[in-house]
Amino acid sequence: MFPRKNRPARTSILSHRGGATAIEFALIAPVFLLILCAWTEVGLCLMMGSALDNAARDASRLIRTGAASEASFKAAVCAKAAPAIPCSGIVYNVQTGSSFSILGVVAVSSTGTLSSTGFTAGGSGAAMLVQVAYPKPAFFSSLLKAAGFGGNILILTTLAFQNESY
Repeated sequence: MFPRKNRPARTSILSHRGGATAIEFALIAPVFLLILCAWTEVGLCLMMGSALDNAARDASRLIRTGAASEASFKAAVCAKAAPAIPCSGIVYNVQTGSSFSILGVVAVSSTGTLSSTGFTAGGSGAAMLVQVAYPKPAFFSSLLKAAGFGGNILILTTLAFQNESY
């Protein structure tokens, strides 16, 4: 038989390494998941912002050429933004004036949408200001409310142009 070596009895809990990986994962996983959720939210907002911007630019061509009514403008915006943005949530404000200096952007309300809406197409050569917005409900609204936001993310596009002579 082999002689037994006398080993010191290490029964301290600090010497056991069995659950270290699980504890490290429990500390890191919530932060990692929060970052993934934020990236997803930002990606959706960028996609919807691009769709809304393209829809507003295409619909404003109707105003620029004098062929737009409020119904045709909204239909053009909805048709172009339809796959990414539901039409029922789109709000807009179209202003006209004799010069760009008298036009002012509409403020955002506390609920996360435009504070006033309206449609005035203007005449030949008029200065125009078009604002189209969509208050997107956040997927992670409880996190936004905890951070001090209202739970909606306002996706807004603003265009300024002069009508053509018609």
